[in-house]
Amino acid sequence: MENELLSNANNCSFCKNSIDKDVVFCPECGHPENGTDKQRAQFFAKRAMKKNKKIDDENKISSARNILFILSGIMAVLGFIIYSNTDNIIDLAINFFVAFIYLTLAFWSEQKPFIALLIGLILYITIIIVGFLIDPLSIVKGILWKIVIISLLAKGMHSALELKNKENNRF
Repeated sequence: MENELLSNANNCSFCKNSIDKDVVFCPECGHPENGTDKQRAQFFAKRAMKKNKKIDDENKISSARNILFILSGIMAVLGFIIYSNTDNIIDLAINFFVAFIYLTLAFWSEQKPFIALLIGLILYITIIIVGFLIDPLSIVKGILWKIVIISLLAKGMHSALELKNKENNRF
């Protein structure tokens, strides 16, 4: 009886899990162990495409993370500039607090990129809206930079969500 089980068992050449000899596709990794050459080529082509997509997503997340670091630096420098012009310590404290939030989000985006980038985007849009309420012309000042920053953060969020969904949907 044990010999029959061993004779019907085989190991997948890709993931090394035990599979039946008559099974075409490995139930664990999907490798066409007993499939045609075309099926094997398609399997490896799909894996390469997924790997390239993952690298592209990670690059977009990294770009968005860098934007958070840059925003942190800009807020800190802006705090010093405003403080040197007005001697208002409250403005300096607010800018440093926002810079600290961006810096924290940038580091946190290593573990939880989607949430960190979402909070960063919400904070950035909130700052734009508050600036608009204080000075309506501020909405058009630096509009190109605002669009670039929002789009990079949004692309990073989208890529982080795709990576998260892929990790949750593995078979």
